[in-house]
Amino acid sequence: MSIISSSFRKRPKSLCLVLMFGLVLRIVFISLHERPLFSDEKEYDQLAFHLASRASYSYDTTPTAYRPIGYPVFVGLTYALFGRSITSVEMLQALIDTAIAFLIYLLLTGRPERLRVFGATLWLLFAPAVFYSGLLLSETLFTFLFVLIIWMLTRTDARSNWWLMALGALLGALTLIKPTVAVFVFILAFLAPQIKVPFRKFTPIVIAFALVLTPWLIRNYLVFGEFALTSNGGINLMIGNNAASTGAYKYAFDPLLFHDSKNEFDVDHKALRYAARYIVSNPGTSVLNAAKKTARLFESEGALLVLTFHDAPEDATTSYGAKYASLPLLWILLANLSYFILVIGAIFGFLSTERDALWWLFLAALLSWILIHAVFFGGGRFHFPLMPLIALYAAQFFLDPRSGYRSLSRFRKVVAYGALTLFSSLWLIEAYVIFHA
Repeated sequence: MSIISSSFRKRPKSLCLVLMFGLVLRIVFISLHERPLFSDEKEYDQLAFHLASRASYSYDTTPTAYRPIGYPVFVGLTYALFGRSITSVEMLQALIDTAIAFLIYLLLTGRPERLRVFGATLWLLFAPAVFYSGLLLSETLFTFLFVLIIWMLTRTDARSNWWLMALGALLGALTLIKPTVAVFVFILAFLAPQIKVPFRKFTPIVIAFALVLTPWLIRNYLVFGEFALTSNGGINLMIGNNAASTGAYKYAFDPLLFHDSKNEFDVDHKALRYAARYIVSNPGTSVLNAAKKTARLFESEGALLVLTFHDAPEDATTSYGAKYASLPLLWILLANLSYFILVIGAIFGFLSTERDALWWLFLAALLSWILIHAVFFGGGRFHFPLMPLIALYAAQFFLDPRSGYRSLSRFRKVVAYGALTLFSSLWLIEAYVIFHA
């Protein structure tokens, strides 16, 4: 972080001004938009409070490993410093989200200065990023660490053992927030030549990665007899692989399936076996479900909008579509247009740029995200960590669209228009279903 701070002092006034504007925008939004906690936020708050006040990771007095510990530790440390203040966490997330814009600027090193500032500005004006900073959810922290790791992997001039150990520790922290990121780590190993990381350099990364994960693994072994990161892998697999699967999160199982379970890991193992049997018994349906789950991954920002602006997002008597359609059109357009425009620009930007280390890292992230959610389940919330890199490639295209388009080969133009047609169809179908209903 000292490298970032020293680098920041050398930057132009235009960058400082847009970063300051982005931070103020987030602080003003958080200050003016007071709301109670909903859904996952309640659990994160409870787990973090128990960590800060009792040094116990539990619901009430019951130990748990259902939620990965990474984000509750972050919130718990904030509570320990400032008291049980949701606003303190949100303000810290506003600062972290602003730092993501600075990382985008750093990732564009070697490009024209106006492109680098433009890329940072796109992120600072990206409405969903502003909204997520005001929620007690892991997205902002996870995305910051993810982009920080991407930046570190592109720094071929900083590959000392200490640097690599810091990289491994950050990968471990990222895994403690969302264990599925292990798929991304696995793919990175195969792309080591493209990102110019020799295999001999993997040793300090692996050591630091293991050191960060080991205490949590040991804790779960001592408490539950399970050397595992979380007790929700099987449940999440079952959510996306059952007869009622919609491709999105939908927890609606017969309680009798788990009535004789001893603990949450026993429930998880039963869910895993159920999901595995379903996939094997229904291969065709599972392939179709995988496509639906991938489509859900790139759906609109509806879930974020409902959680942020609806008065009762947990109301089971009102459908999600009705909640979404009832929101003010201004918020819907502000969030979705900024998302759609960035994706459209990134499609052409990604296909028109050189295949450097950053290009391969984004491809690895994209493929791993698609693989993870095609297996488990999708949702608009889950594409958020990809958005800083999408903003980066959108900036490269939008700053000089004519030159970028002309550089595309005929094949890449076909790929670009195919992807654009696919995404546009997905968004139009979703809009029709939501608002027609």
